[in-house]
Amino acid sequence: MCESSAIRACRTPALETYDVLMSTAMEQESASGTQSAERLLRVLEIVGSTTEGADVASIADALGLSLSTTYRLVGVLQRQGYLLKRRPEPRYVLGRTVALLGMAVNRQVFATPEVRAMLEAARDEARAPVYLTSFHADEIVVAHIADSQRHPRIGQLHVGFADSSHVTAFGKLMLAAKNREELDRHLEEHSLTALTTHSPTDATALRAQLETVRHERVAVEVEEYMPRLACIAAPVRSSSGGTIGAVSVSVSAEDFTSRADSLERVVRRTAWTVSSQLSSPRAG
Repeated sequence: MCESSAIRACRTPALETYDVLMSTAMEQESASGTQSAERLLRVLEIVGSTTEGADVASIADALGLSLSTTYRLVGVLQRQGYLLKRRPEPRYVLGRTVALLGMAVNRQVFATPEVRAMLEAARDEARAPVYLTSFHADEIVVAHIADSQRHPRIGQLHVGFADSSHVTAFGKLMLAAKNREELDRHLEEHSLTALTTHSPTDATALRAQLETVRHERVAVEVEEYMPRLACIAAPVRSSSGGTIGAVSVSVSAEDFTSRADSLERVVRRTAWTVSSQLSSPRAG
């Protein structure tokens, strides 16, 4: 038996051939894995480039793959939440996992040190917690909260608000930014659940509220999300003018009654400065 220090010296042609074969097999396996990963990413790109989603046949045609291979790729992405099958149409659209990744990007891009400083200044002026939320499709994520021991945040906030956007001020801004077809689809997929006795549960009444939000460019909710709580929000806009998020302030319903005008000024001004910061070349 060869000593470990002399293994190289006693290599046989058979062992050398074996090493070459193993190395080649590993390279092929690595190449195959890379190809599969690239194909999965291409599926996401193809589905994401459409407004109505894509069926397996069109994905296969775009990739130049067989239907069976494409079904396997789509199946992997669907199981991991990257794709969602839209019923009754046999089409696939981007799923929640993609939305969460997009929101993570938004959160990182939104909550820059400069923006956090703006929110903290607004908190001190409003004497209330200030929230920065970003929108991605039907998802809303809290990108940053400027609060303090004197002005604590809402304890019941959660990451996704798709099922309660109709009862939050920033959610109404998101809904108001949708076109008619997008809003119709959202209302079909999300029920107007009542969280309090003041929550809007009628689609017609909600649409009327959203028209007011579009006109006034500010949204308000009083005891719709939580009892004895009020919130006011103004839109954060991209350089192209689209609504990509919101700045909002939450206070007690009683406090809001006496300070509505001053709080509105704070959120409008802060939303405008945040929009300007995010749209500036340095923000990228």
